[in-house]
Amino acid sequence: MKWVERAGRLARKHGLDPRAFLFLALLGYVMQGLYYLPWFKGKSVDLGFLVSLRFLGLVGPFYILIRGKQIAAVVNVSLAVSWTLNTAWHVCHFVYL
Repeated sequence: MKWVERAGRLARKHGLDPRAFLFLALLGYVMQGLYYLPWFKGKSVDLGFLVSLRFLGLVGPFYILIRGKQIAAVVNVSLAVSWTLNTAWHVCHFVYL
């Protein structure tokens, strides 16, 4: 549990609320879970879920860019790289598989 305390302390030090990241992560998991429900199978909502997840993935970097102090540039570069790789994976997984 020390790493959780350290991460929360680091976020607060830079003017960020760690609960925002927890909320975004949980919302992303809920949206990803909705994709696998049987009610949405056979309908053309795959692309809608993909686009929604990608936009949700941009909220975190924008939050850091707007509210973060002294950490925004470093974190946003790493998030941009991970977002790009994650988008490529989701496009391949949801659209082509």
